[in-house]
Amino acid sequence: MNVVWLRRDFRLSNNPALYYACKNKDAQVLALYCLSIKQWSTHQVGDNQQSLILKQAIEFRKELKKLNIPLLIVKADFAQTPRTLDSVLKKLECRELFFNMEYPLDERIRDRRVVENVKHRVKVHRFATDSILPPWEIVNNSGEGYKVFTPFSKAVKFRLRDKPMFIYPQPGKLCRGNFTKGIAEIESFKFDEKLEVIDKLPLVQPTAREMPEVNCHQAKRRLENFCEMRLKSYQDTRDFPFLNSTSGVSTALAIGSISAGECYLTAEESANELASKWLTELVWRDFYRSVIWHFPDICKYKAFNHVDEKIQWNQSGEELDKFYRGETGIPIIDAAIRQLVDTGWMHNRLRMVVASYFTKNLWADWRLGHEFFAKHLFDYDFASNIGGWQWCSSVGTDAAPYFRVFNPQSQQAKFDPNAKFIKQWLPSLSHYSDKQIHAFDKQELDNYSICNVDLKESRKLSIEKFKLAKARAF
Repeated sequence: MNVVWLRRDFRLSNNPALYYACKNKDAQVLALYCLSIKQWSTHQVGDNQQSLILKQAIEFRKELKKLNIPLLIVKADFAQTPRTLDSVLKKLECRELFFNMEYPLDERIRDRRVVENVKHRVKVHRFATDSILPPWEIVNNSGEGYKVFTPFSKAVKFRLRDKPMFIYPQPGKLCRGNFTKGIAEIESFKFDEKLEVIDKLPLVQPTAREMPEVNCHQAKRRLENFCEMRLKSYQDTRDFPFLNSTSGVSTALAIGSISAGECYLTAEESANELASKWLTELVWRDFYRSVIWHFPDICKYKAFNHVDEKIQWNQSGEELDKFYRGETGIPIIDAAIRQLVDTGWMHNRLRMVVASYFTKNLWADWRLGHEFFAKHLFDYDFASNIGGWQWCSSVGTDAAPYFRVFNPQSQQAKFDPNAKFIKQWLPSLSHYSDKQIHAFDKQELDNYSICNVDLKESRKLSIEKFKLAKARAF
């Protein structure tokens, strides 16, 4: 018996754990998923992504059933997982366990405990597929993780020239499961009485208006469509939120219904040099995974830059409440918040503008911003989200200089010049001209919030505060 322990990897292609578990045509294969609701709460995963993961678990069970591979879903938080897996592996007389690694600290601790618990009688196979390249392979000359993106990116691209990427094919092309007792019987096995096998997954209602379709087949089609239709113009159009210019695969990447490696190779083969900007975005994703791997204290919500310890961030206040409601009086900020709450997604350019306003103009704790995004995003990705928030607040690795503060007024004029995006999400402003909307600080717009934050003065104050914090920290 070969057992595949699934995590955020609900996909058939480029899934090495599933591939190797099925490679022996005579082996019986079972997939196992541990539903860790307690960890979702601890790790700030919101209802939107929770509902999506549960939906993908159901859909992937159907995909595996076509291969005669049952998917057993058990309820187990991280502390219970070692005992849970031990019970399942014993009952099924499992000889080999296969899983794809996760990089955050809690997940690494869980995995080590599982391996220690079963390695004396089960052969364990671990694979790195949550990044283009494993983070431990991309290190500097001292064998340490990179702290700056540019040399990291160069190292990744050099490594890829030296080691061509391999995409694992779908297991159905190799073999089919071989359960002599059938799926229904294997799913009804009686395990340890303390082990809770789930027949019907709990229902979590998304807070967004609708849920995206991101199963492994849909994700692959979306990637191929992007590479064919929009990738060549991505570099020139990616920063304009009113255009449909982004890939649309971030959510699929976040829950693992498509892999970063397959995205990278597909884009590279389809557009060559014109794909470079989007390929760099995928490398940024790898960079943030490398950061949490080599500097795991970040997983404890600590900033990489110790200056953070000397900063007294705002934790509450009227302006923060207005921010959460999308009532700041700054059109581009409010439109971005409305987009996030309504759809569970926010354009990447706007994520930077919003995070800069939150941390630099409101002087609010980046951890609160990280949590707010996590609560709403379907594509919530711990490493990328925490990395992005630390970058914008100037307390992370390779962070934006503390004196770099996005001006949301100039950002909206530059990237939403005709106010198309703003009017879409703030219909009360639809009868105003783009010039009037961009001059919101010089006039009062009827039926719209008044901006009570002086952008220039708050920028100046945040720079002064950061200078003082740096002096105290060093």
